[in-house]
Amino acid sequence: MKHKIYLLDDHPVIIEGLKKMLEGQADLQVVGFADDAATALVQLPELMPEMIMLDITLKDRSGVDFIKKLKIAHPELLILVYSMHDENVYAERSLRAGAMGYCMKGESSARVLLAIRQVLGGGFFFSASLLGSIVSGGGPRSGARGEPGRMLSDRQLEVFEMVGRGFDSHDIATKLELSAKTVDAHKANIRQKLGLDSARELLMEAVRWVEK
Repeated sequence: MKHKIYLLDDHPVIIEGLKKMLEGQADLQVVGFADDAATALVQLPELMPEMIMLDITLKDRSGVDFIKKLKIAHPELLILVYSMHDENVYAERSLRAGAMGYCMKGESSARVLLAIRQVLGGGFFFSASLLGSIVSGGGPRSGARGEPGRMLSDRQLEVFEMVGRGFDSHDIATKLELSAKTVDAHKANIRQKLGLDSARELLMEAVRWVEK
């Protein structure tokens, strides 16, 4: 019996590459794929995969937030994050949300397949250095991307990134299912934590964060 895997990524070339790689494996099978979380939520109950591979940045919502929702709706579903984003910022957040592994898109095919099989076998997959930090209680590291990754909560980091992508408070509220007032409160807290004096400074810092 082949293990059933579902793919969620908003880049078609990533989906096609993963499908080609996985379909060549005797023990793995792609049973479905989508480029947005809403479609995935509809298809998952029908397809019943064992694992979902997803990016941390999705076109219609935050990947970390989506992982939390997946674990509530499908507690038995194994989750492997496959992303280009710095693991020093996002891997531990993904683990806390319910993911079993975090694999960078720059990894070799052999490492990606190792990550998939390790998670399917009930194990965790993270880099050795990061896993050591998590186990020892060292907490998330800021890494090369600076203080926001260390100082902001999951929700605040989601809002911060969306500001950097040009979304206003109304757009962010709609995508995160919050009120605009709550989004503005998050922005104020972000400014306070990062020592920013104005909305303009917040925007500039958020844009720099997204573009790194």
